Amino acid sequence: MTRIPLFSTFRRKVFSLASASVASILPLAASAAPFTAGNLLVERIGNGSTTLSSSAAQVNVLEVTTAGALAQTLSTQFQNSNLQSDSGSATSNGYLGTGGGQYLAVSGHNAAVGTASVASQNNKVAQIIDATTGNVVTRVTFPTGGPSGSPPSPYSGDNFRSIIPTGSNTFYTGGHSSGSPVTGGVWYYNGSAFTQLSTTAPTNLRNVEIYNNQLYFSSSSGAAGIYTMGTGLPTTGGQTPTLVPGMTAPSPYGFVMFDTDANNILDLAYVASDQGTTGGGLKKYTFDGTTWTNQWSLLNNPNGSLSGTTATGFVGIRGLAGSFSGGVATLFATTTETTNNRLISITDTLSSTPTTFTALQSAGTNYVFRGVDVAIVPEPSSLVLAGLGVALAGYAAWKRRRAA
Repeated sequence: MTRIPLFSTFRRKVFSLASASVASILPLAASAAPFTAGNLLVERIGNGSTTLSSSAAQVNVLEVTTAGALAQTLSTQFQNSNLQSDSGSATSNGYLGTGGGQYLAVSGHNAAVGTASVASQNNKVAQIIDATTGNVVTRVTFPTGGPSGSPPSPYSGDNFRSIIPTGSNTFYTGGHSSGSPVTGGVWYYNGSAFTQLSTTAPTNLRNVEIYNNQLYFSSSSGAAGIYTMGTGLPTTGGQTPTLVPGMTAPSPYGFVMFDTDANNILDLAYVASDQGTTGGGLKKYTFDGTTWTNQWSLLNNPNGSLSGTTATGFVGIRGLAGSFSGGVATLFATTTETTNNRLISITDTLSSTPTTFTALQSAGTNYVFRGVDVAIVPEPSSLVLAGLGVALAGYAAWKRRRAA
């Protein structure tokens, strides 16, 4: 999905916890091709032979064209020294994110495949992959000391669900915790330490996203729906979560938001709900300047049809990404089957309610798709300017050394 790039004035200084249990490891052995801008990145969990369960399963990321062709599979990025796995049955886990200009972030566990009940263990890990190389540039293991450790473990004893990068080694995360004190909610990692942004309910979160330079999250706890966290992109504690007016949804997961008339105000949104009955599925909202209104909700069926009401064989969705261009919204979603679920696309022309979708990929037996996002790759001109900046900085340093 297309996000607003972060401004160069983005604050990196935080009121933070000690980082003794945090490790950042720069480029590790993993090889892949660069991503293609606009392609889809979908997380796939499983190995195709072992039945998915609460035990740790293999993580891969598939790069898929919007027409459904497989471009590449990222696998070595999650093996050996880059070890990353996730629960095969925790449907709220595995929601990756793109951002920070050219980065993909993936949430998971620093645990061997087969580790029992992995979602409840304090072995969380995040990895950031550079879209221009397809390789891991940052790996961060979370503190493991539990909720009362020093520093405490984010999402202690419970689910680490989602992540979105803001740079090559900074990111926001979402999830839930068990025990006391509460270590769920949204956390910010500033490159060296973690900061819990709020302990105010809801702290049982699902997906974190950034739109129009504002941090959002989805939650099925309390008033289920989409929330803002503080103002803008906060990096300190004591923030206030606020339910977006009118944007309630049953069991929400991924969501996308658009500014359709380029006036810097978001006015079109879609939310993924895994409720497989009337009111669930892909939910569309529009903004009138004050509140958001749900326009329709659509369930999907493997035969390619969409329905606004409960019917046999129809299911909801969890992962969601999308783009908006020429007055048309194109949505990409992962469906809710527990194995061999589907990556689908839905086109909304805004003039009528969609009735069909296109199946792009099936996960395969003993595999499941979770999160999906759209690849962000810098424009060539941006890379040239960045290279020029490095060259000028090097030249200036050379002149200083010569003068000395």
